[in-house]
Amino acid sequence: MALNRQPKLKLWRDVFDSLNDAVLVLSPQFNIVLKNPAAEALLGTQVNREMIEALLSRNQWLEGMVRDCLERRQESSCADATLALAGQNLAVRAEVAPLLNESGQFKGAVVLLHDLSHQKGMELVAVNGGENDRVLGLSPSGLAHEIKNPLTGIKGAAELLAGLFPSEHRAQQYCGLIMDGVSRITDLIEQVLSVSGPQRLKQEPINIHLVLHRALGMAGLFPSGASAIRVEQVFDPSLPDVLGDAAALERVFLNLFRNAIEAIGPAAGTIRLRTRMESQFRLRMGREQRRFLRVEVSDSGPGMSPEQEAQLFTPFFTTKPTGSGLGLVLSQRIIALHRGKLWAQRCDESGLTGMTFKVTLPLADGSQAKHGE
Repeated sequence: MALNRQPKLKLWRDVFDSLNDAVLVLSPQFNIVLKNPAAEALLGTQVNREMIEALLSRNQWLEGMVRDCLERRQESSCADATLALAGQNLAVRAEVAPLLNESGQFKGAVVLLHDLSHQKGMELVAVNGGENDRVLGLSPSGLAHEIKNPLTGIKGAAELLAGLFPSEHRAQQYCGLIMDGVSRITDLIEQVLSVSGPQRLKQEPINIHLVLHRALGMAGLFPSGASAIRVEQVFDPSLPDVLGDAAALERVFLNLFRNAIEAIGPAAGTIRLRTRMESQFRLRMGREQRRFLRVEVSDSGPGMSPEQEAQLFTPFFTTKPTGSGLGLVLSQRIIALHRGKLWAQRCDESGLTGMTFKVTLPLADGSQAKHGE
């Protein structure tokens, strides 16, 4: 009988580790009985009792649900709530249910957290599919086409007016403002479509350091940038390949590098680029555990206030005077489609005072063996 139980236990463990939703099992004493990799990915840190106590103290609504379950054996759910983490807030759906053994004895609480932040972002960016499309009778791409048509005419008229008054400084200035405005609106439409539209990404082994060097080159930081910004590369040369789309990942890191450059400003500064194996979580896939590597981009800029940090990755939120607030949203979506994670926090690097953006990416198939797994 015991022999028959082992394969079943392993199957249930595989299922548990493969879930995309974060699952925590707590004892009546608030000790962690079980956790899955998605819980560590969502919470962004090593999950232990101290961390859970801090999480519940910051989220009274969740603490109430857990206590109701542990003290009254009560099941509860919350369809839409804000989960306050260290440095950011997440929109989540939460469910808490009592854990019973085969004899019906109460053993603790099962906490499930489903990240709604990506779904919320898409709702704010565009009307995307379903009943809303049928009501409007227009898809996001169709709406973009209808907007871009008159913009082309406006830009052409501004160029003609500028040609009619070549020596009039004020006319040239106003026509330039019109053309710049049209270009910004066009760029914004393209970014909205990139965020709301379907993404078709390649799935092939990629050397992450080649991707980073190409992105540094596009940002003007490699091999030797003309600016006063110094790039420190703290690379692990033994890292295996990741699985993904090189061009899409280059766009992500180019966006992070440009953000770091703008955060530092015209003064001299430092961008520190670090790569290493991810040690905080892994994802079980079948009989194997897929491992991840991590890329960190840190800067010596002024950083952000807690209020600004909480709104990062929110569509149209930006601290830049000319930004659209969609770059990080698109970057986070690309990383999510790679089954990775992108998040940010204040720098904990020596000598740096700004922000650190962290990216985790899964290793390509067979890379575990290359790295000694």
